[in-house]
Amino acid sequence: MTKSRIRSTISLLIERQKVEDADVERLRDLLAAGGGLSAIEAGDLVRLERHVREMSPLWLSFFVEQMATYFIWERRPTGQISERDLEWLAFRLGLDSTGATPSTRALLTILSEECVDPPPNLKKRLDGLSGARARRQRQREVAAMLSIMPSLGSQGGLAVHPSLG
Repeated sequence: MTKSRIRSTISLLIERQKVEDADVERLRDLLAAGGGLSAIEAGDLVRLERHVREMSPLWLSFFVEQMATYFIWERRPTGQISERDLEWLAFRLGLDSTGATPSTRALLTILSEECVDPPPNLKKRLDGLSGARARRQRQREVAAMLSIMPSLGSQGGLAVHPSLG
C-alpha cells in the first residue's frame, strides 16, 4: 500500500473543521516533496473537500490544480480523464448526494476544458450544474482561481475556455 504524505494533516484538518492559508501551504509543501499526487493522496484531498466547509481562499486553486494535474496530466493517456475516474470522483465528492461545492464545480469545469476528448458524462454533469445562476458562479470561481494562479495558464497548464473568461 502506498503511503500518503498528507493523511495525518488531512485528518487533523477534518477534526478541526477549518482549513487556513498556512494549512494549504503545508499541504503544498508536503506534496512537493517526493513527486506527484498518488491515488491515495487524491482521495485524501477529496475527503477534506467533502468534510470541511470552512476553507481558506487558497483552497479552491490548490485543490483544482492538484486534482486536474493528477487526473489529466500525470495519468496515462495524458490529456484525458476516463469515465471510470470521473465516476470515482463524482462518487467520492458526493455530487449525486450532497451536490457540488465551488471547488468541485471549478474542478469539473477545468477537467472539461483540459481534456482532449472529455467523456460525455463530464459534459452531462456540467450541464446539470449549468443553470444561469450556476454558470455565473462557475465563471466567478474560475476567475478567482486564475487570479490566485496567474502563471498557470501561461505555463501550458490550465487553459480557460472563452465562455468562462
